[in-house]
Amino acid sequence: MPFGIDVFRYAQRAGREVVVGLSWDVLLVLAFVATLTFLVHYVLRELWNPTDHTDSRDGPTKEEVVESLEAQGVEEVNRFTLAQRASHWIMAIAVFALMLSGFIIMNTGVTVKVVAGLSWLDLHIVSAVVLIGYTLFHVGHVAYKGTWNKMWFGRAEARDLWTRFTNLIGRTDEYPRQFEYPSAQKLLHWAITGATLGVTITGLVLVRRVSLEPLWSAAREFSFLGIEFGLGTADAIGLVGWSFVFHDFFAAGILALVMGHVYFALRPNEWAVTRSMITGTLPVREYAERYSPSSWQIGGERAADGGQRRDDD
Repeated sequence: MPFGIDVFRYAQRAGREVVVGLSWDVLLVLAFVATLTFLVHYVLRELWNPTDHTDSRDGPTKEEVVESLEAQGVEEVNRFTLAQRASHWIMAIAVFALMLSGFIIMNTGVTVKVVAGLSWLDLHIVSAVVLIGYTLFHVGHVAYKGTWNKMWFGRAEARDLWTRFTNLIGRTDEYPRQFEYPSAQKLLHWAITGATLGVTITGLVLVRRVSLEPLWSAAREFSFLGIEFGLGTADAIGLVGWSFVFHDFFAAGILALVMGHVYFALRPNEWAVTRSMITGTLPVREYAERYSPSSWQIGGERAADGGQRRDDD
């Protein structure tokens, strides 16, 4: 690569050089690009073109939504259930533990144990089991609730993101209120899903190798689903080598996505939504400011305007 950047990490195993993952150079470049992207977004949105959400042409204004819901006695909007909040924080802890242990495993010079008798690899595997367990719970919970369509990303979401981008760069004054689950959040959801699937599949290959022989043993062949695979060399990467590379790649993708998630969550004007992941509720005025009532209906009267009272009802 340009500028002397190495793509792969190599190590001497059984007297030969083998690929053992992505290089630190690549990870640093990805981190730099992600950080630069967030900085540019902050400058454009917070300093150059700050804006509030605009009212839709054919829907109620934000003040009308607030007045309607307050008249119905609604002061706080239920945003996240206890199960959603608990699973979110369990996933967050598992991902943090995976990233921390993963980076330390990459740095073979670290000898500090997590606790007495527990290695970083042990923590990595346990955290991976927790993450897989969360994923299974999440799929089961969504299936039970029948809410598959809530996170679907389609043409409406693509158009919405394009409108927000053109507003960000000052090409339009339109800044529509969000869907119940914003378009960017849906995109993040599917990106995290794909990256998690990738690290899970590659991780299972690596665990399979570890379970057969001590880590980094001299064994050069192993069997998976009845098929023999070679460890590979620096010139011809085998399944294990590619699994390390793609495991690092998907892990770096998750890291970048987590960085983005944290960046948006810590923005001052997002504090109310971030706090709802702890309290479970969102103030009515924040709901009216941010969310389209036709997408997320609140109130005793499930009208298309989000619960606004009508004279002809």
